[in-house]
Amino acid sequence: MTKNKVQIKEIAERLGLSPGTVSIVLNGRGDKMRISKETQKRVKEVAQEMDYQPNIYARRLRKSGSEAASRVIAVLWNSGYDDEIMGSFFRGLQNLVKESGEHVEFYVQMFAYGMLSECERIMTPERFSGIIISGISDADSEFLNSRSFDVPIVCAFRNEKQYHCVYINDYGIGANAASLFAQRGHKTAGLIGSNQKGPNSVLREMGFVDKCGELGMTVKEEWVREEAGRDYHSGYIAMDEVLKCKSRPTAMFVNVPDQAIGATVACRNNGLKFKEDIELLAVGSKKAFEYFSPAISTVGISTELIAKNTLELLFLAGNKENAKTMSRVLDAEYTFGDTCGGFGTN
Repeated sequence: MTKNKVQIKEIAERLGLSPGTVSIVLNGRGDKMRISKETQKRVKEVAQEMDYQPNIYARRLRKSGSEAASRVIAVLWNSGYDDEIMGSFFRGLQNLVKESGEHVEFYVQMFAYGMLSECERIMTPERFSGIIISGISDADSEFLNSRSFDVPIVCAFRNEKQYHCVYINDYGIGANAASLFAQRGHKTAGLIGSNQKGPNSVLREMGFVDKCGELGMTVKEEWVREEAGRDYHSGYIAMDEVLKCKSRPTAMFVNVPDQAIGATVACRNNGLKFKEDIELLAVGSKKAFEYFSPAISTVGISTELIAKNTLELLFLAGNKENAKTMSRVLDAEYTFGDTCGGFGTN
């Protein structure tokens, strides 16, 4: 029997019971309707054996007329994202739900980077009225594009031509960072990142390096450091190694948010003065960067804004039959602190 398509009537036929009896048991009302414990046990065992998946969305539609039906939305979340990003994303979802007046229930399923395929069994209209997928890899993209799903799907943080999506102009972030450095008079620049990089990081790196070349800025190979980690420590190690080179750049672009604090501390520990000896711009929109000393200059976009746009797009997709694929491209914003000045400033 095909997974995810087992119906109550098929379980009933297998057991020689009425579909109504099976439905009552699977909806947890067996005791109330005085169905024997033995029958309840048999129904549950066979349902599990046949891999029956309850139609969560339909259950909500069967609520009394006085209670509005809920949209049941799955959020498939990359477990590699840090807690702050996840918290901000769900605050954004919650805020839009309040603004819209919609009745929404969220189901969260974590997946490891590159392992989205493990979620396939739940990606059905019987389970959900819509699905948000956050943080997919190239392998996850290949999986999505090799399948056809009957439920609206919006990919966040990623441009997918076959699916609705909300993403950032990552190539533009890198290119604009290089333009900022050039405008501020820098002739040399370096880059810190992680070798555990997804397509977004790759695009930012490409944009930065390409634009540096176009503007005549030197980016030596030893000034580009990619560490195994994506944390404070890896940022410190990478920056410290760059500063040990015979010559060092006067501008640094940090491509992973959590590496920014480590890189900043390394500069400070090596006695460098920001905006005089070196300037540093990091990807990210962490509020903590504004309160760190020195305050870290960043380019990024609010995760809450990404979440809001993602859910808005899912509402649109769910309200239209045979809707064309829709996408929203968001431009990043700058927050200038102590580590790097802004456009047109000293």
